Amino acid sequence: MNHTHMAGYPTFVGWIKLRPVRDNRFIKGPQMAPLSPKKQARRGGFSMPEVLVSSALLAFVVASSTQLYINSGSTIQKSSLRDAVNARIAEDLEEPRRESWRWACEDGSEGGIPTACTGSTADADKPVAYKTGRSVYSTFAELPRYKQACGFGSSSTRIPQTTAALMQQERTLPDGSKAFPTGPITLSWIKNLPANTTTPAHTASVNIQRTITVNSLDQNQLDVSYSTTVNSPIQVSLNASLTPQALSWCP
Repeated sequence: MNHTHMAGYPTFVGWIKLRPVRDNRFIKGPQMAPLSPKKQARRGGFSMPEVLVSSALLAFVVASSTQLYINSGSTIQKSSLRDAVNARIAEDLEEPRRESWRWACEDGSEGGIPTACTGSTADADKPVAYKTGRSVYSTFAELPRYKQACGFGSSSTRIPQTTAALMQQERTLPDGSKAFPTGPITLSWIKNLPANTTTPAHTASVNIQRTITVNSLDQNQLDVSYSTTVNSPIQVSLNASLTPQALSWCP
């Protein structure tokens, strides 16, 4: 703003806005407190104790995970091996079961007529019959062993039945070996397989033994026991009983 010059008065040029000079040295107010040594160290990274504790925890977690992985693999391997052992036992048990069904079958010998129990396709349509069914008839004197096995003495008096004991004694396979050997015998992993078959690597260390005995309280029953040897990586045991089908034909 300009004003007209008047005589005797100083000339006024205009308003000038002045700002006060501020010296920060004299300003008082809230200021940041200096950092403690611990906070300064934290800003620079982790302390040595923290690093050691973290490393120890990490090592523990890794070791636990590794052990869990190893245990899981071992459990899966043993489970697979146990399934293989049970399958081999079930396969072997079918053989004595089949032979107990065929023992004393009417196969055309000793005055009888072949029937379906021979297992031959030529006799498949013939009703099943067993020699024990005619063991007490006087006209068949050639069957005294079945008469005694069915529980009849020489004078037709009742005696303890011994059908299973007789079956184990006389039943043979086509190769001449006993169908119910007392044992113990070790099962082969490659039985009934092609000649060039080798034992699977994962079962080579497992030995299965079978024992067949006449029941001490009932000579009409055979007890079949399976077990793995003590040096096998897994321990499996199984017991079964066999009763000859011919027993049901005894008078």
